[in-house]
Amino acid sequence: MTNPSVPTDGLIVGRADLAQALRIVSTLMGRRASGASLRFEDGWLFVAAGEAVAKAPAQGFWPATIIVGSSWVRRLAKSLPPGDPVFLHVENGRLYANKYSEPCEWTTEENPLHPSLGRVTERRRILEAATVLKPFLVSREDLHSLIEMTRNRGGPASWRENEESMISAVSKAWALLAPLGVETSDLRNLIDGAVRNAWKPKKDE
Repeated sequence: MTNPSVPTDGLIVGRADLAQALRIVSTLMGRRASGASLRFEDGWLFVAAGEAVAKAPAQGFWPATIIVGSSWVRRLAKSLPPGDPVFLHVENGRLYANKYSEPCEWTTEENPLHPSLGRVTERRRILEAATVLKPFLVSREDLHSLIEMTRNRGGPASWRENEESMISAVSKAWALLAPLGVETSDLRNLIDGAVRNAWKPKKDE
């Protein structure tokens, strides 16, 4: 492997190292794996799908966990695109390995596809929220009506179940910034913009 300059908009991974990690995950993840996650920490690229996880040494900048279809792992485990090292980067909602790409999305969860994370049911969310809001005379029926109203408005939800860590962080930040006029939607837009800009190549000063 050569030693090209370290990228600021993606990762460089040795071809043999990445191939080995992908083969491990592809072999062990099982047929039911709906997707794979890629995250970068302490000089290692972690690839996970189903119950399988493998890592490969990498260099560069990778600001969030990326979610891609399990087909990305299976396809590249069989045949990586030409080039050593392999340059992984995200552009226009697609994850690239050199010239090969598939659609992807980002999340702040480290292990968003891990089955042990489980799911919190809608009923439990409403019950716990009603308990928190009881001092303000808000009932479960009020929350049911609120949820129905937001659903009837249409459009995708601003927050997803696999973003629990970000929701927790935003709620703490909002508690501090709410008296200054900041809403949770403002913080969500700020975070989305910051992550999108983090993937953009940095211009030379």
